[in-house]
Amino acid sequence: MTKTRPLILRMLLIAALSMLSASPVLAWDALGHRLSAYLAYDQMNETQRRFWVSTLQGHPRYQQDFVTAMPAEIAAQGANAQARWQFGQAAVWPDIARGFRGLDERFHFPDRHWIDGAWVRDDVEMQGNIYIDMEPLPDIQGPQDQQISREYQADNVLTGLVYARRVLMTNSDPEERAIALCWLLHLGGDIHQPLHAGALYSPGVFPDGDRGGNGIAVDTTNLHAMWDGALRGVSLQRNLSELRDIQRSLREHEFAFTPGTWLLESRELLHAAVYPDAVISAIQRSERTGNQLDSIETSDSYRDGMRTMALQRVAEAGQRLLGTLNELHGQP
Repeated sequence: MTKTRPLILRMLLIAALSMLSASPVLAWDALGHRLSAYLAYDQMNETQRRFWVSTLQGHPRYQQDFVTAMPAEIAAQGANAQARWQFGQAAVWPDIARGFRGLDERFHFPDRHWIDGAWVRDDVEMQGNIYIDMEPLPDIQGPQDQQISREYQADNVLTGLVYARRVLMTNSDPEERAIALCWLLHLGGDIHQPLHAGALYSPGVFPDGDRGGNGIAVDTTNLHAMWDGALRGVSLQRNLSELRDIQRSLREHEFAFTPGTWLLESRELLHAAVYPDAVISAIQRSERTGNQLDSIETSDSYRDGMRTMALQRVAEAGQRLLGTLNELHGQP
């Protein structure tokens, strides 16, 4: 087991406190992805903003997905608001591509949004999977960043992120660069969502895993979707205000492009805080009795803790995307 860093310890303490009163009872969604992109965009200077928005203009679906799709209220606000919205749209675009058919299906890489919880390597030394009453699956030894090439580009969230950055570093084709920018912004968010980092296994109920919480019904949705939408329910401006407060507390030197570290943090959170006691108890009960796993009610304190952790992770994603884009643009 890896040593937990001070930042993670603080986050786990928040989560633990929030769940003391708990009793049995898709990646971030479009909002989460747009928020992380806005956090990066709003800290750029005008030269950087023009550079990255002009990169998007090489996109093969720029007219359909970045111009025609723009809400009327954004279009009416002028060029600055339009450019900012388009940058946020780039972070959402890989999820939009899920619905493409025909020739445009080539833009959709379903396996790129998540990672097999058994996948490990030197800087990701713990699995993301949680095992209830069964032996762990064997580790899957993944490649290091410098070994990742085109053959690995759609393998998982980490290799997809590394590949997208590499395209932006080395490829001059405008279409390839625009698509890579979309994937970089998107996967930089996905890798910070704990339920994209692993799954829960049990011998009878989830022998093949719960698909990152998608198989566990909670409240009126499922566990994965609840985490994806953790920042819903309040205004965009309130979310941005809270995120910027967190962002100001982050240390600049931590934000080099280190996707293995980002994945490891998500896995530490997954193990420590994402599956509440009510869920674990219900699965164990279902294993004992053979009864179907019913929908599980989560507590207010669990949902409050989830929102706190989601804010922290989205803020980190935004700051780290900013650092990566600055590096790619040659900024200090």
